[in-house]
Amino acid sequence: MASGLTGCGVNVRKAEIATPPSPPPESRRVPVRFGELQAKLRRGDVIGGYVIGFTCIGPFDPITWTSGRAMMDRTEVADLFHEEMSTAGYDVAGNPNRLFEVAEDEERAELVVSAQITDVKMNVCRKMGWWLVQSDVVGEEVEASVKVDWTVYSRLERRMVLRTSTWGYHAGGAATEDGKVLAMEQAFAGAVANLAADPRFAAAGFAAPDAASTMPALETGGGIGRAGPPGVAADDAARLQAVRLPALPPFTTPIQDHAEAVTGATVLVSGGSGHGSGVLVSRDGLLLTNHHVVGEAERVRVVLADGTAVVGRVERRHKPRDVALVRIEGRGLPALPVRTRPLTVSEDIYVVGAPLAERMRGTVTRGIVSALRRDRLTGLEEIQADASVQGGNSGGPLVDAQGNLAGLTVSMRTVPGSQASAGLNFFIPIGDALDRLRLEVGGLEVGD
Repeated sequence: MASGLTGCGVNVRKAEIATPPSPPPESRRVPVRFGELQAKLRRGDVIGGYVIGFTCIGPFDPITWTSGRAMMDRTEVADLFHEEMSTAGYDVAGNPNRLFEVAEDEERAELVVSAQITDVKMNVCRKMGWWLVQSDVVGEEVEASVKVDWTVYSRLERRMVLRTSTWGYHAGGAATEDGKVLAMEQAFAGAVANLAADPRFAAAGFAAPDAASTMPALETGGGIGRAGPPGVAADDAARLQAVRLPALPPFTTPIQDHAEAVTGATVLVSGGSGHGSGVLVSRDGLLLTNHHVVGEAERVRVVLADGTAVVGRVERRHKPRDVALVRIEGRGLPALPVRTRPLTVSEDIYVVGAPLAERMRGTVTRGIVSALRRDRLTGLEEIQADASVQGGNSGGPLVDAQGNLAGLTVSMRTVPGSQASAGLNFFIPIGDALDRLRLEVGGLEVGD
């Protein structure tokens, strides 16, 4: 479309702002966040024309693209994305208006939206009086259009779910360096608004209820209830109703007799950044992991031992104890019996998880209980053991010599000045993990 500054350097595309669609009834607002910002423009590319004179009819001086923060500021763009998407009714993670825990809030995002600027057009005119004195500016006009190629990535599905392009347009403002940047940013905001109005994006951002959001409620001693609104931390155990887990027959022979059952109950969990491990504690899909693995996410990606990837819903979490309860859909799943009798120093133990890389899931390491301690900062119980663990083991099971669940991996100490393990590894006692999440195991106790 033709520019409003007739005769000025380039044609600026005027893009109207579309009206965003209304969310379908019963839809689930999928958390989204802004990802990367790139510009597919080379330094020196002519993006517009600049005129100072009696009229806005040439000759004009070219405006060129320059790299760096001077042309487009990623932080400012992310703020514009949050504002426009929130106004359109989307759930945007990483609210820039929060003073604290912005990064933690970003972890709950299921969709990451990245932007590549592929076209920018701008015209700038500063009208002067016939005497051409700088202080006698009689009018200023700035207009800009921006084309953005969008990529929408699903962190749960590990794939691109949408590629599309939108335009944005802005006119008005001062013909200054800051005014040019503001015009481009406001044009970018228009492109965001038009993305929000794209029906395909709306279908991803306002999703139909799926298996993760329609699973049955937890059974509790006081009837049927839920842990609370999805994604809301329940650090105060007193607010939760107790949930009874069916007791599973304990393993009574050495772990070597049923090693596949132990590794089969161990899962990989991807929530915020990176991955961790987890362990199934019921055959109908309840599993335990660390709070720092799921972060503030409402839903997480869970990979079973056979490689099947499913979506899990975070039912309960306790941040100080660093534990979380996740539910996946299924029946007859492999699960570990819980050992309620505490471990003792020098007992043989085994650790299962996915150290360092997802492809290493199902790794088993062996050690002994080195000590039973309390964290000097929190006062919470910890099991110290020398079984090797690495990043990615977090949330995975610590089992006794028979394979019964005795704890969850939580942290490791490294050699000062390196990433090498110091052989000082720490685990959450399973009894305390269950207590904090208000979970009870019915039936026989292991080892009685």
